[in-house]
Amino acid sequence: MSANMMTTPKWYEHITHVIKSYVETFSEECRDGLSYIDERKGVPFAAMGYITSDVDAIAAHAYLFEHDLKKFKQYAHVHGKLIVLRSMDNLEPVPFFFPCDMLNISRLSFLMIMSDSPQLREFLVRNIDNIANDTEEFVDRYDLNRHMMYNTLLMVEGKQLDRLKERSLQVLAYPTPGKWLQKRLDDYRFFLAFAEQDAEAMKKALEPLFIKKNACAAAKETLTYFDFFLQPQIVMYAKIASMHGFDLGIDHEIAPRDLIVYDPLPSNEYQDIFDFMKQYDLSYPYEYLQDWVDYYTFKTDKLVFGK
Repeated sequence: MSANMMTTPKWYEHITHVIKSYVETFSEECRDGLSYIDERKGVPFAAMGYITSDVDAIAAHAYLFEHDLKKFKQYAHVHGKLIVLRSMDNLEPVPFFFPCDMLNISRLSFLMIMSDSPQLREFLVRNIDNIANDTEEFVDRYDLNRHMMYNTLLMVEGKQLDRLKERSLQVLAYPTPGKWLQKRLDDYRFFLAFAEQDAEAMKKALEPLFIKKNACAAAKETLTYFDFFLQPQIVMYAKIASMHGFDLGIDHEIAPRDLIVYDPLPSNEYQDIFDFMKQYDLSYPYEYLQDWVDYYTFKTDKLVFGK
């Protein structure tokens, strides 16, 4: 694959070199990081963060260079669970770990959804009010990010359609949209179309994002290892539509059909590749993450959930 409309040849060469370098050093980097986690020394959460970043790049490599969709989904699942496990600070689970300084499509959310993992999907839906800090106000772009993240999770859930419609209409009717909101109006047109379960309107909402200028502007500040060859909004929104049975008929070099179609792997093919991950089950109540934090911040020497 070569550079497409999402990037320049120079940046493509640079970022693909970075991704390949992660693959070359993956085993060594993980071994070093795992020693801090398994032996509970230093700052284990920092080590989890480094490993998570490595897996992000490995997932991109699996799809872009190995053309292995199954491997991509497996690493995407691992990355998604790692995001949950390392979404803490050194004291307690971070409230609303989808932060207001990130768009709804980010390194935190993208691979969770693209993995097609039923476990991750159920985790997102069940914990929607724990992981996303909703708002109905638009003082600044941080409020917009929070609102968009919550709308995205409402789409993943796919049940509160009237609520999603009302929220989307309120934004689209905003009397004086600033630059930050104007840039995201296509997103809200898609949210509205999804709320109305209108596949043609969903496709129409995404059409402007196939224009190079719009595609690149919307992708800015989203996905380091993917936004140079994929259009993130098209891919993720079309994926969510596919989750709920809508085939938008999209197949483009910046939004390949094989990535978009919702097709979960057999449950036994989503594996935790690191032993420390196996200690936590995504089906646990969200508050059990405090036990995880206490263990890896040395407040307790025994990891017992729900104590």
